[in-house]
Amino acid sequence: MKKLSTCILFSIGLFSSALAEKKNILIIYGKSTHQNYAHNNEEVATLLKTKFDNSEYAEKFVIETCLNYPSDLSKVENADLVIISSDGGPKHALFHKKDPTNFTKHFDSVIKKNKTGVIMVHWATDAPSPKFGGLHKENAQLMQDWIGAVYYWVNKGKSPESSWTWKFPVMEFTVNKEHPISNGLPETFKLQDEYYYNFFTEGADSRNPKNDKVTYIHSSKAPSTRDDIEDETKWREQPTYWTYDREDGGRSVGLTSAHFYHTWANPHFFKTFTNSVLWTLNEEVPENGAAIPTPTLKELLAVNKKAAIYMKAEHFK
Repeated sequence: MKKLSTCILFSIGLFSSALAEKKNILIIYGKSTHQNYAHNNEEVATLLKTKFDNSEYAEKFVIETCLNYPSDLSKVENADLVIISSDGGPKHALFHKKDPTNFTKHFDSVIKKNKTGVIMVHWATDAPSPKFGGLHKENAQLMQDWIGAVYYWVNKGKSPESSWTWKFPVMEFTVNKEHPISNGLPETFKLQDEYYYNFFTEGADSRNPKNDKVTYIHSSKAPSTRDDIEDETKWREQPTYWTYDREDGGRSVGLTSAHFYHTWANPHFFKTFTNSVLWTLNEEVPENGAAIPTPTLKELLAVNKKAAIYMKAEHFK
């Protein structure tokens, strides 16, 4: 009996050790908005959890989703990776009505202490602030610390000193094949989405400069302002997907694509994202990319019966 008990205890110990080695992914999402076909933040959180939970990575990762910043702060403190998908400004998942820095300061201290991976999706790249198009300087600086850049929309994007939004061009992207996040991707691909340009970053011109910490993953020639759309001679290389090696040693990803829900059915975008999850967790990205099948439109729509696909959608397959 003693030998049997010892074997059982040994087995339980191995099982507990295996569980302890799993990495925790926390997906913080804001409310879904935009007529059910865009900014589907809740649906995206559910979709990502479902795809990972039904993949070979279920044995490695524990994924939890949470509407807005959790009241149980241990969820953030125990996370190895935090993915944030939400609207920006006062609708940001990290915005606190009474104290705009309440959640951001906690988040900042945790990720820097733990070297937590960070992925900011679409409008979540806009720093939390009391009003749309406003600038909360402290939170804007924190966003730069987290992802190497911050979206700053002012005067409806008409100011040359502003970030701005382009709806909804079909862009051909150059893929940075030297980065492991691009494993399994083609050298170029097309995607229709809503894109943000002129992010504010650290650097001489403070506008999307590449440096030893910011690396473009998807980039294309794009206008610097809305007034330059018709004059391609004024276009310059700008990223819509990038990585950032933080000062604290953690890894971050920022992306301005994924406005549309159907973007998640684009195999090149989806593989980039799943590869990003592995990279931010310091996991090896397989040569052919993460082994998770691209969601079908049927899968996207099954998440929520109210979800929709943009009627004029192009280049999402």
